[in-house]
Amino acid sequence: MYKEKTKKQLASYKVKQLGVLKDGIWKTNKKPYPHILPTEQKELNLLEPYRADLLSYIAQQKIQLHRDFHHLNSSQAVCLNFFYPLLKENLLPLLLNILKNKEETVEICEFEKVISRSEGTNFDFYIRLKSGKQIFFEIKYTESGFKKEQPSEAYQAKHEVVYKERLVGKLRPGINEYETLMKNYQLLRNISYVDASDQNLLVIICPEGNIKLRQEYETLVDNLIAPALHKNIRFLTWETIWTELMDLLLASPAVPERLRNQYKLFGEKYLADEKNDLYEKK
Repeated sequence: MYKEKTKKQLASYKVKQLGVLKDGIWKTNKKPYPHILPTEQKELNLLEPYRADLLSYIAQQKIQLHRDFHHLNSSQAVCLNFFYPLLKENLLPLLLNILKNKEETVEICEFEKVISRSEGTNFDFYIRLKSGKQIFFEIKYTESGFKKEQPSEAYQAKHEVVYKERLVGKLRPGINEYETLMKNYQLLRNISYVDASDQNLLVIICPEGNIKLRQEYETLVDNLIAPALHKNIRFLTWETIWTELMDLLLASPAVPERLRNQYKLFGEKYLADEKNDLYEKK
């Protein structure tokens, strides 16, 4: 099982790479686990090359760290470790290159972005380009699935007041929209922010080994989402985006060495060994 295998790898990483022997506590059940850091050492979940800069940025931007940020499989930590160094070094154009938007220019970017306070969807990372195009990122790592909800009067009301309008034309004809929303709540909330008539893009990133997430995504998009909207939704694996970024970094002699080190360490921590080994030899 992908999740358990990854937790085991992260437990080994905690001891061998971070030198932390003590197991951290899962706050939900108050029990210790090998893949969790002690809360007082949660900053070690940020990779060393940009750790100090990133801690300052988190404080300055008032980014609220998740309750379980001290878990080594925290998807928020994955997000910060991947995107922040590119922001710090003004190299987000490398990311735009990977996303086939290399002619564009970044105007604004933000972590934990809430677009509409009344609707409430939180995007892990967000970019607005000078053209006005928006890119919304949903970041996953070991999660067992996308969030779902149980039908209730409260959600029925929210569907009527908020999502009924936001989802117009985004589902295939003849589908029970409210039922589909409950079964695919997180995905459809995210998808509601893109429209076939614009160039906004939703990018979902998860590991290639997390088959359950990919299957859930493909079932929804292939069977329930209107085909015209498919161009606005992209599913990428961490392995793909990391490999393409490493290739760009290795081909750019002016790139700071600590940036290359950051992403080598990212591969070592989060990705399959055989992927990272390709770049240890370069």
